[in-house]
Amino acid sequence: MKTPRLLKKIERAGLLGRGCGTFPVYKKWQAVLNAPGKIKYVVGNCSESEPGIFKDEFILDRYPERVIDGVLLAMKTIGARQGFIYLNPAYYHKFRKKLQLFIGDEQIELFAKPTADYVGGEESTMLNLMEGRREEARLRPPYLTSVGFEGCPTLVNNCETFYAVSLINEDKYDGQRFFCLTGDGFPRSIYLFPETITVKEALLKSGHYPRFPFFIQLGGQASGSCLRENQLAIPIQHYAGLIIHRLDKDERELFDYWLGFFAREACGKCVPCREGTYRLREMYKNNQLGSELFWDIIHTMQNTAICSLGKMATTAVVSYLENIKRRQ
Repeated sequence: MKTPRLLKKIERAGLLGRGCGTFPVYKKWQAVLNAPGKIKYVVGNCSESEPGIFKDEFILDRYPERVIDGVLLAMKTIGARQGFIYLNPAYYHKFRKKLQLFIGDEQIELFAKPTADYVGGEESTMLNLMEGRREEARLRPPYLTSVGFEGCPTLVNNCETFYAVSLINEDKYDGQRFFCLTGDGFPRSIYLFPETITVKEALLKSGHYPRFPFFIQLGGQASGSCLRENQLAIPIQHYAGLIIHRLDKDERELFDYWLGFFAREACGKCVPCREGTYRLREMYKNNQLGSELFWDIIHTMQNTAICSLGKMATTAVVSYLENIKRRQ
């Protein structure tokens, strides 16, 4: 099978998925293209449920035509009969009319996520909801690229990924990505930065470098990694944004939020996540942080949870204990 021209351009651009997976885009497209089956689908994931991340909202507001163009290009490239834009409830109500204007008569359907929760943004859970099934992650393999929506090969990419594909198609992509900045003492802000810029450089160039002792969460407010000021010489390529925290912030406030968030948002399907998120929160309340059992539960969740929610539910806690608390 001859490789489509756009797929070659995406490969040369080195585009990585703009969701949390950062998987090479051309490899995912190629997998769906090569998957057997006459019926294939494309889904734009615009659920954006990670707290502190709001770049897709900005793109849908300013560049909806790019998102739709990217979805149509994907449909043409992999031979899909139908496309979908999957939106969280707030985005659906806010952008529905604008998106429909650019969709026109094309075979793209808007789908509103039933509730504004977290697990519904995971790609296999998302397809379950679109099929009217229970809100929970699927066991993989088989992967969605071969058995996805309605059992057919399905391409799922983030909203910003399709935006970037539209630019690549017109030779306008220059390796930049949208980056969210917010936190203690700083407003919600969006910047367009080169993927190679370091976190420290992004803070300095944006004028958001704090003048007080701080640490950051790189990636988001719930699942982002906590880093100190001397750990910021890493590129932003794989991350959508950062949250700035005062170094003297109340630890109980942080742990109550992180552990409570994932205990509340877990779908309940797999034991490691369902029990792990609950047990970690209970152990924290009973001052058992750092115990052998505490670390055993974390290890189990990171290695055996079905989806990324369970695997990443411990990221903020672990990185805080290793990078922030132990060095104060």
